[in-house]
Amino acid sequence: MQSNSDKKIFIIFNTACIGDILINNALCQNIKYFFPGSKIVYVVNPAYKDVALYMKNVDDVVCFDRKKDNTLKGWIKFLREFPYKKPYASFVIYSNDRNLIFSRLLGAKHIVSHAKGLLGLLNTREPYKMKNYEHMKDKSSALIERLTGKSVTNLPIIYEPGEVDSPVVKRIAELAAENDIIGLSPFSNFILKDMPVEVAAELIEKLSAAGKKVLLLGAGKVARDYSADIKKLGCIDFIDLVDVTDFRELAVILKTIKALISVDTGTMHFANAVKCPVVDIFYSYPSECDVVKLWAPDSKLYDAVTISENQTADNIIENLDLLLSKRRHNAG
Repeated sequence: MQSNSDKKIFIIFNTACIGDILINNALCQNIKYFFPGSKIVYVVNPAYKDVALYMKNVDDVVCFDRKKDNTLKGWIKFLREFPYKKPYASFVIYSNDRNLIFSRLLGAKHIVSHAKGLLGLLNTREPYKMKNYEHMKDKSSALIERLTGKSVTNLPIIYEPGEVDSPVVKRIAELAAENDIIGLSPFSNFILKDMPVEVAAELIEKLSAAGKKVLLLGAGKVARDYSADIKKLGCIDFIDLVDVTDFRELAVILKTIKALISVDTGTMHFANAVKCPVVDIFYSYPSECDVVKLWAPDSKLYDAVTISENQTADNIIENLDLLLSKRRHNAG
């Protein structure tokens, strides 16, 4: 582990979505391991400020609104007001051209990303070649290898929401004291990743018949439409938390319930980050890469099981029961 007396500033630019932000917590933890006196600043979209702010080892969050401020005027305002000039290093996730330019104009000593092509020339070329990793979390963590020449540690995502005193959190806590609660997150922003509504309805009915309470989790129009479609099938025996929780409330609720059943979405990564057991369901969709290897939770780090075939309600429940049984055995 390197020692350093100066408080080096590290910036992580990640203006993508929830899951993308969360998985880069392993990069934050590796930075703190190699540079324990450092300050880590995360740049995100305003909507996701609380996602970044409560991750382990994040010291500050600065917002850039990629919809409202992605203009020359917005760029100038962001650069002028950015409080951390001439940082030691800037990590640009997903080779974002705008964020590469920001890093250069802010005067970062080291700029590291996966960038290729013309704007890849904005990177500072460190002497160490990163190892090849399969999982997106590890690919991002490995950016620090350019500065250390040492392999990263495979670390779990950690989200620390603190105490949240709100009506919905109290309501679920009271319910959980007397019931086994299972969260369900069956939709995403990409329809080919979503659980068929009929399967979700069957899951809810079978879990309810087994004496479990089901929470439907999510937010936005896609979530509202999905909830409505389930109800149109006559399935109403669930607690609808769509558009009810903020990110911290969601995290606390996930810490409270027995387990989560989720497709590949940000809620799944939130569950991993607060040690909630997860059955994650991956559906096939066109891709140039192995999506399961890239995004599925590492069962060595989390209480998680991945289903990428035979995604029936019966198989999902069978895997859920095995996961909970294993957790009880480990706890005992």
